[in-house]
Amino acid sequence: MTAFPGFGVGTGGITAQMLVGAIAMRRGQPLGPTNDQEVEDFIADALDLLPGTNDVEVRCEGGRAILTGSVPHKRIKRDAGEIAWAIPSVNDVQNNVTIATRRRSRGQGRETEAPATPPSRKQT
Repeated sequence: MTAFPGFGVGTGGITAQMLVGAIAMRRGQPLGPTNDQEVEDFIADALDLLPGTNDVEVRCEGGRAILTGSVPHKRIKRDAGEIAWAIPSVNDVQNNVTIATRRRSRGQGRETEAPATPPSRKQT
C-alpha cells in the first residue's frame, strides 16, 4: 500500500484506500462513484489533496480512468495511479502522467548557446 507523505500524523502518511474513503465520505458517496463523470470528479477531488498533482487531468470512459499531465516526481505519478485503482468502480487505469523534473542551470555561459537538436525517434 502506498503512503502519501505529508498526510497523517506520525505514521508516515495514509494509504490510497484511506484517502479514497475520506473523499467518499466528504462527497456523501460512501460506496464511491457510480458513473464515469463521478469517477472523474472523485479522482480530481483526491488529487487536490496530493501535492504536486496540479497539472494532472482525469478522464474516465467505461470504468477506465485515464490520467494525463505532468508531476515533479515518479512517486507522485505512482500515487496518482494508486488513487485511481483504489476506486471500486474503476476497472482499468491508464497512467500517462509524465515526470517533469526541473533542470539545474549550469552557469551563465550556457544561456547563450543554441540548444542542441535532439535525435529524432522512430515511431514503431
